[in-house]
Amino acid sequence: MSALTNYRQLFLIPGAGRFFVPAALARLGVAMQSLAILWAVQGASGSFAVAGIATGAFAVAEALLAPQVARFVDSHGQGTVAAFQLPVFGLAAVTLILATALGAPAWVWLITSGVAGVSCPQVGSLAAARWRHLTDSGAQMSTALALEAAVNTVTFMVGPVLVTSLSATVHPAMGLVVAAGLVVVFTALLVSCRDSEPPSQARGPGLVLDARLLDRALLPFPALHLLLGIYFGGMTICLTAAALSLGVAPYAGLIAAGAGAAGLLAGFVYGASSHRIGTAQVMLLGSAGLVLFCFGLSQSHGLVSLVLLTTLAGACVSPIVIPAAVKLQEAAPASLYVQAITWTGSASALGTAIAAPLIGQLVDQWSAQAGYLAITVVLSLLLIVTVLLTRDRQLSRVP
Repeated sequence: MSALTNYRQLFLIPGAGRFFVPAALARLGVAMQSLAILWAVQGASGSFAVAGIATGAFAVAEALLAPQVARFVDSHGQGTVAAFQLPVFGLAAVTLILATALGAPAWVWLITSGVAGVSCPQVGSLAAARWRHLTDSGAQMSTALALEAAVNTVTFMVGPVLVTSLSATVHPAMGLVVAAGLVVVFTALLVSCRDSEPPSQARGPGLVLDARLLDRALLPFPALHLLLGIYFGGMTICLTAAALSLGVAPYAGLIAAGAGAAGLLAGFVYGASSHRIGTAQVMLLGSAGLVLFCFGLSQSHGLVSLVLLTTLAGACVSPIVIPAAVKLQEAAPASLYVQAITWTGSASALGTAIAAPLIGQLVDQWSAQAGYLAITVVLSLLLIVTVLLTRDRQLSRVP
């Protein structure tokens, strides 16, 4: 059987192809959003500090309130929530674009960035819920989640390049115009595909937080993504500092892209052969490899080892993230699934926000190697959480 057969069979499922393309293009817009705000606000204010605050307002609002929106999605349906969410997001994006173009006060930029963060659709969660609704086997779901991880990797590699090209050559706000347009238009097309939309579910107990999310079968998942967020946030700082110290700073982005490509390839291979490989073994190997290669980076001082170890570390990410996503859909009931995925995304964003200033301070005071060593310590905790997730007693579905 060809490695592509598993992926081909996904699109033979009625309704799968109709939602997949709009979801992928909408996610490209989401991947562009944060950097697009940075370019638009910096172009209007001339200040990276103000632009950073606006971008932070978007990220914090999204991380804190997106899970609450996800709760409405689970209980009322994707289309119903999008009918309210997309106009708010579109209005916030248009207001921000006009505010930067007309020189409005900075507080307008910050508020509209925050509103955009709150109302930005969590396209990845919506797509994963649709795959879960349509697939009829664990192997198919594993392949679908591997495909979603590949789309996520590609969009976050292409999105920043597209934003930079548009904003640097056309107008500082042009990246935001395109990003917002992609999100609004293609999310609307996504939710119009009613044949793949999961049915709404009864609202769970709890006023702010669905109490079922606190079940011990689900708690390790946001912990895992929090630690991975620290890895992503810290690696960006350390890689840039290491490249600078070696005199190859212009190539830091290329090295990071190589790591992303390695993760994409690893995810593709896992998705094609997930029916033959146990999720527990893959997660443990991926976590152990990430610890090992980050420790190697903490001891490395050469360009060749920097490139090689960064690429190998990147290849270890997908074998952690994709099996974890499979286990999450096994543990979370349908009425909680979008919320559970959204909480993992918020945990990852929080981890990135925590890591950037702390690892940055370590790098400033000591070296990139000190930052890599701190990341290695964090990843040791990741390995412990992975062990918890791969224990059989943790895999029972939340009632």
